[in-house]
Amino acid sequence: MEGLGTKAGPILFQFSPFSPNLVGGRGAFLEQLHGFLDALPQGPLYAVELRTPALLTEEYAAALHETGVAHCFNVHPAMTPLEGQMKLIRAFEQPALVVRWMLHAGLRYEVAKDRYEPFDRIVDEDPDSLERITLAAFDALVAELPVFVVVNNKAEGSSPLSVIRLAERLATPLLGSERD
Repeated sequence: MEGLGTKAGPILFQFSPFSPNLVGGRGAFLEQLHGFLDALPQGPLYAVELRTPALLTEEYAAALHETGVAHCFNVHPAMTPLEGQMKLIRAFEQPALVVRWMLHAGLRYEVAKDRYEPFDRIVDEDPDSLERITLAAFDALVAELPVFVVVNNKAEGSSPLSVIRLAERLATPLLGSERD
C-alpha cells in the first residue's frame, strides 16, 4: 500500500464457484470469511466477489457491513444476476461501489473468447447490465462514494467499447440536466 498510496483501488478477494459443502457448509464459510475480513489491517478498501449464489445471504451482507468491506457486484453466468445482488446489497450503503462486468450471460469463458476475438467490436450488447451498472453508479455517486467498474472483453466483445457505452450512459442525464 505504501507504494501505491492514493492510486490503489480496492483489494479484491474473489471466490470462484465452489460447493459450500467443501468448507463445512455455508455457515462455516461465512463465519471464516467474517473472521478473515475482521482481521485485515485498516486503511485499504477491501471488496469480496462471490461466484456462488448460495453464499449471497443476509449473513454475508451483515459480515461485509460489520467489517466495512464492499461487495463486488459481478456480471458472471455462475452468479446471481445483478438484480438479485442489488436487492440484497444496496450499492449506496457500501463503502464504495465495486463492479466487475465479466462474462456475457449463457457463455463460458473459452466460448466467449472465441466468439469475441479480436475484441474490437461489440458483438452481444448487454443493455440490462449496462442499465443496472449505470443506476448503481448514480446511486453511489449521489451518496458521494467512490465507484470502480472493471469491464472484461467477454462482457460484450470489447472492453474499451463497453466502457465508452457506460461513460456515455452515465453522461446522458448529466448533460440533460445542464440544459434545463
